[in-house]
Amino acid sequence: MGASPCARPTALEASDICRGELDIVVPWDEVHEESEKVLKSFRKQVRIPGFRPGKAPDSVIRMRYAQELRSEVIEKLIDRHFWKEAKEQDYQVIGTPKIRDIEFTDDQPFKFHAEFEIIPDFELKEYRRLQVPFVQPEVSDEEVEAEIERLRDQHSSFKNLDPRPLEDGDIAVVALKSEPVEGAPAIDQAETTLEIGSEETLEGFSNALRGKAPGEEVDFSVTYPEDFGNESLAGKSISFHAEVKGIRVKELPEVDDDFAADVGDFQTVDELKTKIREEIGAHKRRHAMEHAKDKIVDLLVEKHEFPVPDLLVNQQLRSRLERTARMFAQQGVDLENIQLDWKRLADEQRPRAIRDVKAGLLLERIAEVESIEADAAEVDAEVQRYAQRNRLTIAAARKQLADDGALENIESHLTNEKVMAFLFDEAEKIDPPVEEPSSEPAEAPASEEATAPAESAE
Repeated sequence: MGASPCARPTALEASDICRGELDIVVPWDEVHEESEKVLKSFRKQVRIPGFRPGKAPDSVIRMRYAQELRSEVIEKLIDRHFWKEAKEQDYQVIGTPKIRDIEFTDDQPFKFHAEFEIIPDFELKEYRRLQVPFVQPEVSDEEVEAEIERLRDQHSSFKNLDPRPLEDGDIAVVALKSEPVEGAPAIDQAETTLEIGSEETLEGFSNALRGKAPGEEVDFSVTYPEDFGNESLAGKSISFHAEVKGIRVKELPEVDDDFAADVGDFQTVDELKTKIREEIGAHKRRHAMEHAKDKIVDLLVEKHEFPVPDLLVNQQLRSRLERTARMFAQQGVDLENIQLDWKRLADEQRPRAIRDVKAGLLLERIAEVESIEADAAEVDAEVQRYAQRNRLTIAAARKQLADDGALENIESHLTNEKVMAFLFDEAEKIDPPVEEPSSEPAEAPASEEATAPAESAE
């Protein structure tokens, strides 16, 4: 497209492919016309002592509101001509331009210089028939039985036993009190429960209570793992005094048709197992497809070498860091106490942010080429869900989402989902590589879910 006679692109180095610059000149006659429009608008709005509304002379308005008039004329001319010229130059501008070198003088053309970031032009390479590891997952009988056992545990009951020494598998009912330790919460529980020998119970508690009978008391210390879920206890050694109050055992229901009916609307155990197999299969398929789609994105990014705008990368980084902060807050972690190095975290996440931005630009281009877009009905469904969650009318929800810019994000997300589904369907599915067995045994990490008095049921 030919350049506008009112705009001149500034020469840029190849490394500045994500930046654009324009020197824009607006003829005086248009400047004068815009100035008169702004003056007319001011005449209707301002109230000047000694004059009826709308009757103050132009000379008085110009003198009293000179700065305001000038600012509004400049703002309108910049907004109109910058976006007009950027479009004519085929710039895909992102963010707000930086304006400098403004020249605004009576009887002279209006001039300004604009600097801005742009989405770079890039050649879209082959994106169909990408080879991606994927096999339809199968559900084993062992997986079904494991879920049955989980349901049995979920529907279990507890039976109090006559006094005897505690054994592995017993549920110990204890009164527990800790000695004060700086930085650790005080623990003083009249009654709590711990399963002796369970993987979910820290070994120190099981060792101290094993063999003790109701009525017996014991003093002991427990050292919490460094990666324990409650950071105020992690790595600390705490002294406890415990009194065994009683013993319970877990009673699991028999796997029969009555059990199936208790679990859900099933007539028989076979119906329950069929449903479990279907749900496990659906979950595994979703997981396998998401993994395959993630690989497709990696392949797309690897095939396309082009820089991405800093503005988009920084926005992505900010979003990632905000998610991290929310995650810590939901876990009850005080960010000031842990002294998180946000700069180091940002540096670590920058490569992933660049990858995500590039992926977004690629998916957007593929959507354009393939004419893929979110259906109005799909967007309406998301708006309706938002309205229900926030107890709003559909109209109020749509307005709120539009005002926040979230409606556009919803449309973009739905479009990307459809593009990914298209790419997955078009991809050539291959068998995943066979993983070589490790020569060293895997070391089980310390569980963050291990039962501890500070986190056990009251």
